[in-house]
Amino acid sequence: MRSCSGIVWLVLAFSWQIAVAQPQQAPRTDPTEVVALNTILGRWGLKASPEWNISGELCSGFASDGTDWDYRPDITPFIKCVCSYDNNTVCHVTRLRVTKLDVVGQIPSELQNLTYLVDLYGI
Repeated sequence: MRSCSGIVWLVLAFSWQIAVAQPQQAPRTDPTEVVALNTILGRWGLKASPEWNISGELCSGFASDGTDWDYRPDITPFIKCVCSYDNNTVCHVTRLRVTKLDVVGQIPSELQNLTYLVDLYGI
């Protein structure tokens, strides 16, 4: 009986270490917001800036790190994201800068799908 409980203890201890050792998946941008932002940029004939869209994931690079966008006025369009939603698995676009793009037309209806947006900066 003693050897059986020892084996169970080892299995439990080893299983816990496997769970701890597995890498945590990087947070992903809300798919609704990805579609909305890509549609808006597409209508304007633009693409995501490589400085903030470093991996095909919109909320990557400057978009999700601690970089204050005021220090990078040369990047436009520019987004900032918060990636702490749903236990750090979901990112939401919270800021959008679209200055000096020379875009003319109606405000895109897809903007309403950026429901976490608290700052829209455009001139």
